Amino acid sequence: MPGANHPDLASLLERMERLEAELALARAEIKRKDRIIENLRHRIFGASSEKLDPAQLQLMFDEVVLAKPAPSPDQSAGETSAPEGEKSNAVRTRRTKADRFPKNLRIMVDDVIVADEVLADPDLYEEIGEDYHDELDAIKSEMIWRRKIIKKHVLKSDKTRPPVTAPAPPPSIPGTMCAPALAAQIAVDKIEDYLPHYRQSKRIWRKHEIDLCRQTLNSWFHATAGHLRPLGPAMKAEVLDTSDLQIDETPIDYLCPGRGSTKEGRLWVYRNAVSGTCYFDWQPGRGLDCLLDFLGYDKESHTIGYAGRIQCDGYSVYDALATRFEDIRLLGCLAHIRRKFMEAGEDSPEVTVPVLLFIQQIYHIETQARWAAAPPACLELMRRSRSRLIAEELHRFLVTHRKGHLPHGALGEAITYALNQWDKFMACLGQGVLDVDNNKIENLIRSAKLGMRNYLFFGSLEAGANNALFYSLLANCRVHGLEPEAYLTEVIKRLPHRASAVDSSAGGRNRTGGPPRSRRSLRTRRPAAWPGGVKSRRRDGPQANHPDRRIADLRWRN
Repeated sequence: MPGANHPDLASLLERMERLEAELALARAEIKRKDRIIENLRHRIFGASSEKLDPAQLQLMFDEVVLAKPAPSPDQSAGETSAPEGEKSNAVRTRRTKADRFPKNLRIMVDDVIVADEVLADPDLYEEIGEDYHDELDAIKSEMIWRRKIIKKHVLKSDKTRPPVTAPAPPPSIPGTMCAPALAAQIAVDKIEDYLPHYRQSKRIWRKHEIDLCRQTLNSWFHATAGHLRPLGPAMKAEVLDTSDLQIDETPIDYLCPGRGSTKEGRLWVYRNAVSGTCYFDWQPGRGLDCLLDFLGYDKESHTIGYAGRIQCDGYSVYDALATRFEDIRLLGCLAHIRRKFMEAGEDSPEVTVPVLLFIQQIYHIETQARWAAAPPACLELMRRSRSRLIAEELHRFLVTHRKGHLPHGALGEAITYALNQWDKFMACLGQGVLDVDNNKIENLIRSAKLGMRNYLFFGSLEAGANNALFYSLLANCRVHGLEPEAYLTEVIKRLPHRASAVDSSAGGRNRTGGPPRSRRSLRTRRPAAWPGGVKSRRRDGPQANHPDRRIADLRWRN
């Protein structure tokens, strides 16, 4: 028998089991944290594409795992092979100069070179052709004053009477001296090229020696948004003129006075699945009221103006909307389901790899339909006859492996999310208008997220609405193949002038929600091209770094 100071065998076994259980929990926690770190590292440094590459799977997982699942009969019969035209295009990887440059690019001939022998005795030779030596060049942009001369006249018979002068034309953008082309350039540089106003100010000074401070550029940006504001309801009406809508939202920070830090707002994006027209709606939150406000909810009759299908992710607000209104039907997104299993990574390759291969087969059918330019009715038939069979097999696979994984683990969460969204996804395979995923609307959001890496946040809650208007306009330019600067320039010229566009009684602030107009800075700091030839000077002194000035710059930089 053991002594009094020695533990018995039962207590040792109990202690060992407890330590093993604690070790297992610790390992699971370390694995969970490692997975979070890896996901963050991939989000920052990794590729954003979610395409399934067989070569990548070969590196990540074992070859035995890659054999699951077996190819479907359609694949073995050769139905999933790419068209011949697509294969020929895949072989040709290098593009020629004619493919990379537009054919209407202007040509300036600097010199005509003739051989010395021909120049010595041109009568002995006959010209039979010519070769070209081209070098791509750029012409420096130029800032100019667009001047309208207003003549003054006086009566010859009675020069004591007041002179007769035509009324001055209204400015192109109320409250500014900015021409339409410059206003369009400022907006496109920020939204499409992701250049904050302080970088634009530095570039204008470096190229043209014109001192336009960031406050001036920002005030012109918001004044232009106020001038273009009537286009917002028109775009919104066109987006809602459908029964098939795609919706997504993304967080954007903005400055909130009195809070001491930035506050998070939401940029809701709506896309007409038929026409491709989109609309960015800026909201301070992501609640149900944001959706109701856009979809035309009437508080008196408790009805909603939109009726049809909405493709979205698994956010609970959409379920609350569909539960409240019977005329709205939700459709799922296959990309969000795939993303969950991609994030699960190497936790259980015997489950994640077959799931990803099933999803790859569904996307392969979608690619075939896109290559063939299949109409909606034909696409619906392909999905019902082929994609549904693959999806049903995938559903049985998920149900079989659901019990073997913890619900709070990465793989358990992926399986639970897929099964909860399954009815919505199957509804997506029963029609041919909407895609199987929300990737098109996520591509529209990408420009906003890339821009926020540079200017970090919006300057105010009102500034978010003005930025959202430009996001809508320029995203629709991309969708419909329009050149953004030319489009904005023409729209600014054609829109009627509104005398009440600027409210001078609002403490110097525009009704657009933008910053105060910098009239004093425009009077005292003349540009280099100002009549009289007086060049401006940058104010780089102690006042430039004054704390009050830095706070003002930060407040209105966006």
